[in-house]
Amino acid sequence: METKIIKITHITGTYTIEVPEGKLNEMKSQLDKCLNDEQGAIVVKGEDGDQFVYPADLLKNSFIAIVDRE
Repeated sequence: METKIIKITHITGTYTIEVPEGKLNEMKSQLDKCLNDEQGAIVVKGEDGDQFVYPADLLKNSFIAIVDRE
């Protein structure tokens, strides 16, 4: 199974979220909840313990694509 990434293109820049194997449907669900005002943000923990927060307002004003990792 190929690894996917979520590519978020916003006026402030391009952001990528690496989707762990087997978690694509969960990430899609979180995106839908953010876009429908059911969830305030997507929080992703990095490998070294860092947290990345993608607020719903950022996601609503962005172009979002799910693509294969290059």
